[in-house]
Amino acid sequence: MNIALDTGQTSAGVCDHWGLLRCFYFIGSQGGVTRAAKAQGLSQPSVSASLTRLETRLGQQLVQRGQRDFELTAAGEVLFTEVERMFRAALRAEQKLKALHSDLAGSVQLQIVTGVRSAVLDEILRLVHQRHPSVVIDIQIASSPTIVHNVVTGSVPFGVCLMAQPLSRLDCQLILRAEYGIFCGTEDPLFGRKDVPLDELRDMPFIAFSCDAEGRAPEPMIAVRDGLGLGRRISGTSNDFNEVCRMITAGVGIGVLPVHAVRRAIAEETLWRIELPKAQLFADMFFVSDSSRDFSAAERMVLSIVKEVINAPH
Repeated sequence: MNIALDTGQTSAGVCDHWGLLRCFYFIGSQGGVTRAAKAQGLSQPSVSASLTRLETRLGQQLVQRGQRDFELTAAGEVLFTEVERMFRAALRAEQKLKALHSDLAGSVQLQIVTGVRSAVLDEILRLVHQRHPSVVIDIQIASSPTIVHNVVTGSVPFGVCLMAQPLSRLDCQLILRAEYGIFCGTEDPLFGRKDVPLDELRDMPFIAFSCDAEGRAPEPMIAVRDGLGLGRRISGTSNDFNEVCRMITAGVGIGVLPVHAVRRAIAEETLWRIELPKAQLFADMFFVSDSSRDFSAAERMVLSIVKEVINAPH
């Protein structure tokens, strides 16, 4: 394919320079030369040089120079649209080829506790899909006791749950140690305070998981709430983690959240952690399976990737 931008010149042969087009794709998608260099693991001067060579080849300026904010020229927008289509087509072709040559198919069940934020779990799921796109991952939400019971009885092959310590009956691989705390939003009268007595907290409006009664809310959240006598006045409920966070941030009430899942909100000061020594609670999160189970080929594949990711140096 030849790309000709409206200059009266032809760019015949430009697609022979796939590396230049690839570099320009990253410049456009990442929003700048510096970010494109970082995304590709290249130096900024080399990316800038590639952009210049491509512009010379096409006879067109593709990026506005000297502006504080990144902006493509009209010609750059046209070229980026076409290059983006090429990359998407290449990605679809790659995925179809992988599926064609993969000897694995079927569905793999995974039960997890709600509100899990784990880079390790995300990497496991990414690799499973990347290597075997025909395998369907079926994720279900359940409480930790239910997950352990279902893995032990063979109802599900894998689970991600919170436990005080590993169970000898199961193969338990540590994913992360989760810390929980009490939070309020910027509109809450407690925001910014460091001397909040427990009696005052107990009388504050509280945001609860509506699945508490079903035993599907994160156990440490319930333990903090019940152990400290919080939640006397419920002002909001949801069975969705993000909506619970939304209501706390909006000042509807205080609530218990996993610290690792809301670090960005803490840094941006949209959430305030209310420090109480007795509210310090940690819970270890494990990937659990039963080594005596007769795993399917797809389940064995998932298990091998789990071990690969968890045992990789971090």
